[in-house]
Amino acid sequence: MTKNPRTQKAAPQTGKKIGVVLVLAALLPVVFFSAYELSSLSSTEELIQSIYSKQLDVILFSINQYSLDAAQSWSSEVNMLVLTSRPAELDSATQIFLKKTPSIRGVLYADSSGRSMNFIERPELNGQERKGISYALEKDSAALEKLLRYASAGYRKIEPIIIGDSISGQSLLLTFITVSKNPGQKIAGFMIDAKSFVTGVLESKLNQAAGDEFQLAVFDRRNRQIVLSTSPVEIPELRQEKELWLLPDYRIGIRLKGTSIEDVVKARTKRNLILIAFLDMVLVGAVWVVYRTFKKEMELVRLKGDFVSNVSHELRTPLSLIRMFTETLSMKRVPTEKKKQEYYTTILQETERLTRLINNILNFSRMEAGKKQYSFAPVNLNDIVKRVMKTFQSHLEHEGFETATDLMEQSPLVLADNETVAEALINILDNAVKYSGIEKFVRVSTGVSGTMIYLEVEDHGIGIDPQHQAKIFETFYRVSTGLTNNIKGSGLGLSLVKHIMDTHGGTIELTSALGKGSRFRLLFPSLV
Repeated sequence: MTKNPRTQKAAPQTGKKIGVVLVLAALLPVVFFSAYELSSLSSTEELIQSIYSKQLDVILFSINQYSLDAAQSWSSEVNMLVLTSRPAELDSATQIFLKKTPSIRGVLYADSSGRSMNFIERPELNGQERKGISYALEKDSAALEKLLRYASAGYRKIEPIIIGDSISGQSLLLTFITVSKNPGQKIAGFMIDAKSFVTGVLESKLNQAAGDEFQLAVFDRRNRQIVLSTSPVEIPELRQEKELWLLPDYRIGIRLKGTSIEDVVKARTKRNLILIAFLDMVLVGAVWVVYRTFKKEMELVRLKGDFVSNVSHELRTPLSLIRMFTETLSMKRVPTEKKKQEYYTTILQETERLTRLINNILNFSRMEAGKKQYSFAPVNLNDIVKRVMKTFQSHLEHEGFETATDLMEQSPLVLADNETVAEALINILDNAVKYSGIEKFVRVSTGVSGTMIYLEVEDHGIGIDPQHQAKIFETFYRVSTGLTNNIKGSGLGLSLVKHIMDTHGGTIELTSALGKGSRFRLLFPSLV
């Protein structure tokens, strides 16, 4: 009985279609889940970064505001001196103010053009700053004009003017518009040393703002040198920077103590990405397991279908022969006694063949259900071989086989079930008959291999392709290509042999080459 090619093609195609649908049904949610999680993760990290950035901005703004408030306070005091002091008393009143504010090097009073000026400085400076102030006012006249425009619009603003070009020891003149009784006096200012202002005025505010959570540092942007920091820190470690409003060449930076928020966010992102990847792998793995299970079930269904078809053929062939020869004998149409004996022999052989097939099916059913009963006892493998060969000899001769036995003398005993070991040997011999080539030869031998006792069957048949050798012991598996395609069988024989050997704590060794035959070696643990 041959198989329908359309049925053979339809089954794999159906399996592939269902497999594709299954993979898509499982993988699409994985893709959408991953995309959603990554999007949510990105949004969360952006939100954290935004909150962190705003918090730092607030701190930096407060320090800038504090420095501006200090300057505004000084400007108010200077403006009060201008309003309350007579011209002759202004110098002495200013000197008193300078003593109270060590961060200020001197105070300037000038007209709107900046040409007529009076600079009152600390006594220890000895007039060395006057020339620099005059040059700076003349050079930065635009700053004075800006102050006047702001004043005319009702705004009071402090404008920094840099005095001197030296990076070290640079001074600033913080200028503003005064309210004065003297119409010729419009501008006032106080000169500070930028570095002294940072260390003298901002230090306490920086420490207060930093607390136990942050590190703050003020540095000169020109030489990238830190002027003041709340704790040891390097400029590249600062996560956010702002320019100091009153000190154009100085910047203030901030970072978290210990691990920065960027590091925390990166670590959290990495951890979440690993988790998402792990979940994706689990889902993909689950899909793969389901697909493999489904594929295996489909293959099992196909094999069971082939099994039913093959068994039906295997049953029909001996039954047909038995019926035909029985009818011939019953109708007394056999011409000679020799022919009659030939028919009896065929009927007996087909009956034995039918019995073996039914026994295989029944034994397989019992083994699958775990109901197979074994009777273990010390046995000699030589005795089993002799008994089986005596029973199977006529069948082998009828099929034209040359047989040989090579039994070791005084074979050690093995703990085995006599009947099932004989059944295993018969199944291997039956396979040798089915898959014989031109040279019909079978050798059965016993021997010792290490600590194991073996029973070996060698044939010169068609052999087994290496790609199928690991699968032929699987239930229902049959090689469906090459010379074996048209040879019918149930696919149970070798799986029963494997089950029997597993039950006995033994193993099976297979050596085979296409066109050269096969050698099955059953290894049993020795009792010695």
